[in-house]
Amino acid sequence: MQKTEQNDVLIDPSRRTFFKSALALSVSGTLYASNKFNNQSLHLIRNGNEYTIPFMRNGKLEENGYTDLCRIFADVRAGVAVQMDPNLFIVLSQAQQWLSNNQIKRPIILTSGYRTEHTNAMTEGAAFNSMHLYGKAADIKIEGIPEDYLARLLRLCGGSGIGIYSSFVHVDTWKVRAWRG
Repeated sequence: MQKTEQNDVLIDPSRRTFFKSALALSVSGTLYASNKFNNQSLHLIRNGNEYTIPFMRNGKLEENGYTDLCRIFADVRAGVAVQMDPNLFIVLSQAQQWLSNNQIKRPIILTSGYRTEHTNAMTEGAAFNSMHLYGKAADIKIEGIPEDYLARLLRLCGGSGIGIYSSFVHVDTWKVRAWRG
């Protein structure tokens, strides 16, 4: 088990424990399917700036919150923002909510969101047809949460493409697949 810094919470990243917890949460109605109609927000850090952005109320996108998130997920190198896939925000919010329900209240650290073709070409290891190009992907980490654990949580919350790297997890909303980078 790995002890986290905040609230002395113990995280057991074993597959059995993780899925038992997830099953209990899904039965109690706190996972993706039921929460998707509730209010949704994201607590993020991007480039040292911290944000808490509500983006959904009663199952409908809040225009201002959604627009703010699209700006936060912009290609910072090129200064370009696009309309991001709202489902990506829902997946991230669900994962964050799951952790919060288990007394782990930490922001998502966003290392990459949307990328222009130029930025993608300059990014080491980036796929030629990366979902970052379409506003459907994010590279994230959460302080104190192991990458393998975060990847399983993101899949459980509706993430399709999951890539596990040494210091972050890639999540996208395209098609189901998984890899290690």
